[in-house]
Amino acid sequence: MGKQKKLLILGGITHMVDVVETAKNMGLYTIVTDNNEESPAKKNADKAYHISTADIDALENMARKEQVDGVLTAFDDINTWNAQLLTERLGLPFYATKEHLEISSNKDRFKEFCRRFDVPVIEQYEKGDGVPVRYPVIVKPVDSYASKGITVCQNEAELYEAAEKAKRFSRHGRVLVERFIDTNHGVEMYYTLQDGEVILSAVTDRFVYNQGHQSPPLPIATIYPSSHLAEFIAQHDANLREMLRGMGLKNGLVLIQSLYDNGEFFIYEMGYRLSGEQHYQIIKRQTDVNLLEMMIDFAVGEDISQYDLSNFDDGYMRYPSCNLSVLLGRGTIREIRGLEEIMDLPSVISWVPTREVGDEITVTGSYSQMLGRFNIVCQTMEELNGTIREINRKLEVISESGDDMVLARYLAGEKVS
Repeated sequence: MGKQKKLLILGGITHMVDVVETAKNMGLYTIVTDNNEESPAKKNADKAYHISTADIDALENMARKEQVDGVLTAFDDINTWNAQLLTERLGLPFYATKEHLEISSNKDRFKEFCRRFDVPVIEQYEKGDGVPVRYPVIVKPVDSYASKGITVCQNEAELYEAAEKAKRFSRHGRVLVERFIDTNHGVEMYYTLQDGEVILSAVTDRFVYNQGHQSPPLPIATIYPSSHLAEFIAQHDANLREMLRGMGLKNGLVLIQSLYDNGEFFIYEMGYRLSGEQHYQIIKRQTDVNLLEMMIDFAVGEDISQYDLSNFDDGYMRYPSCNLSVLLGRGTIREIRGLEEIMDLPSVISWVPTREVGDEITVTGSYSQMLGRFNIVCQTMEELNGTIREINRKLEVISESGDDMVLARYLAGEKVS
């Protein structure tokens, strides 16, 4: 038995608790750092530091002193950049290069690749290209995340304001204006890359709630498998795989988002990291392969060919599943009821809270309106719909003024209300 390997984890948000626990179960020594002393994942780690994940110099010194074997982050674009920079300095493995992250986080560059590989994208409007803007449009920072800085506009006056707002949220001060496709239905694709092989781990239907008032739509449910799985594979899967290879990606997890409208897919976004939905939990129930463990092993330099994904391509799904988001409206949370009962349901495999009692929610149109997310795996579609209805019945979020704060519920098997 060699010495215990050490994993440095950037960021201690609630999502990271699972990462710490998983790494510990794999026999690793875990160190969590960020600049919040109260970070939930720090309480679970073997050791915690109070160093900002953006302070690369301080992180480098600490990592050398601790002799860490690997660095990992997940669920968050900014920390992914920080981890890439830090591992480069330390000479440790990282699944992505700076160039890969540039492509995946910059909507312009990503669309350029899509066009090159015949992957359908939403048409956009450029300043001065002479094309009359047809409203509504959606205005986004070229490089933001978690739905920050995004506005839906109905006219020119709104467009001007929205562009100013989007600039503030963009690292490069650049803005994208696209046709707004008014649909509450998207299709998401999860690809897994392993030593240059591309596997389609899941295709899901993503349902959103459109709260109007210029806010972008926010997710309320992601259903596995997508009702458009066969259609997507027939039309676009081969080109997307070619594109990922064309970007030079070799390892890691990719999430691709598209809107589905009138029989057509419009691809608009890519994430090159573990997704906040923690889809690896659902994939593990389907396949017995734990993609989080695979990424942890990769980070500490282990051979990941032991994770055999060959039988689980083409969106393989044995069991209907769901990632159910709980969206909140305005108010301060006084009480959350029904969670214990919901967690006792055998098909609910995890709950990741992002807000708690005492938090004040404002309507920002970003993921800060999310109370948290359930992952659910069932034997049949009927059972899945029944479980979702039961969660809707049991879960109550009460504000200090006694109101129900849940903004929208996914009505399983029916349309969104």
